Amino acid sequence: MPTKKLLTAQHAWAIAIVLAGIILLIGEIINERFWMHDLEVYYRTAARMLQGEEIYRIASDGHYVYKYSPTAGLYFIPLTLLPFSAAKIFFWLLLLFLTVAVLQVLFQMAAHDDTYPSAKQKNTVLLLAFLAVGAHVHREWHLGQVNFVLLALYVLLLVCWRREQHVAVGAILAASLFIKPFGLIFLPYLVLRKNFSALLATAITVVLLGLLPFVLYPSPEAFTGLYNGWFQELLIELGAKQDLLQSGNHTIFSVLARYTPLQFILTTEAAIKVYQISLLALIGLYILYFVRAGAGLRQRTIYDVAVLVAFIPLFAVTSLNAFLFTLPCMVLLLYHFAGLPNVAKVLTVTGCVLVGINIRDLMGGELYRFLESISIYTFGTMALLAALTMLRLKQARQQNQTPHEPQRNKILQEQVSKV
Repeated sequence: MPTKKLLTAQHAWAIAIVLAGIILLIGEIINERFWMHDLEVYYRTAARMLQGEEIYRIASDGHYVYKYSPTAGLYFIPLTLLPFSAAKIFFWLLLLFLTVAVLQVLFQMAAHDDTYPSAKQKNTVLLLAFLAVGAHVHREWHLGQVNFVLLALYVLLLVCWRREQHVAVGAILAASLFIKPFGLIFLPYLVLRKNFSALLATAITVVLLGLLPFVLYPSPEAFTGLYNGWFQELLIELGAKQDLLQSGNHTIFSVLARYTPLQFILTTEAAIKVYQISLLALIGLYILYFVRAGAGLRQRTIYDVAVLVAFIPLFAVTSLNAFLFTLPCMVLLLYHFAGLPNVAKVLTVTGCVLVGINIRDLMGGELYRFLESISIYTFGTMALLAALTMLRLKQARQQNQTPHEPQRNKILQEQVSKV
């Protein structure tokens, strides 16, 4: 594409984000803060796997131990072709590219029925959405984390679904599971949508990718030892999870318990289990209601996936950066902002602010820690989900009030014949 076509008003949002990303990269290098500790873990693990070495619980690694699947370590082997200093720059630029690409695809999906969205609208929607998750995205860049890579995979999954490439949907989902198991949230949805091709492809790809480390660890003892090490990491990780009523636990299970009288009855393990299962069932019913409410809509899948992805940080005790998974909700709501009910507009603005405003350099350390402790991000995500539900119900009502295409054509023909 010629350069003059890139430097247009339609691409101002992308130019701004790329410039910001490059300036931040240069700033981190100058200030000697270009650490990318998480990427270093992945890079070091990939190098060890090439040598057939142990990758779990290595004392010399200190705090920065590898906790993920053996297959995920293989994903980073191509980076070992570069010195680590160069690999850091490459990965930063890769995340920057994925940020722009994900925003572009999400906008195209949101504007599916609008052939000519204005440049002003596009710039406004995408820059506001980026700013709302900017603190979390920058943290991803700074640490070299993989949450945005996962979001990019989920968006790619959406693209393949729209093209009816359901085997590719399953393969992408399976590949994501080895990085972090967040994608398991899609499995009930695939069953609900009766997408058995994707389910079968997921199962087959999981088996194939799970066996892939056997190439570098060919003996049965080494291969099983690799997975035993991973299972031990999973047990340690699960055992270290935060208490349900602990301040700063951002799951919906914790927030609902901490801010309601439920906290006074959740005093035993049995009560907590019943509570969690009951709330999970209620959330399942809500998602089922949301999906069925949009069953007749052409763009149903992007809304369904946006809701599922937004629930990830509400289910998993994970890093704050995971709240960048609210980005698809934000793009959809901001694109349709003018047509939202007033309550949904307030919820959209509130959600974007709560998810994005708590920046340490902006709020100061003390206020930042306080806002984080009260789970400000969770309340923001819940506001976005409520607003998106209102948008879905409005679209469903409009769909029911509009004649179907054949009926509309028949009415038009009758009107023309009368004339």
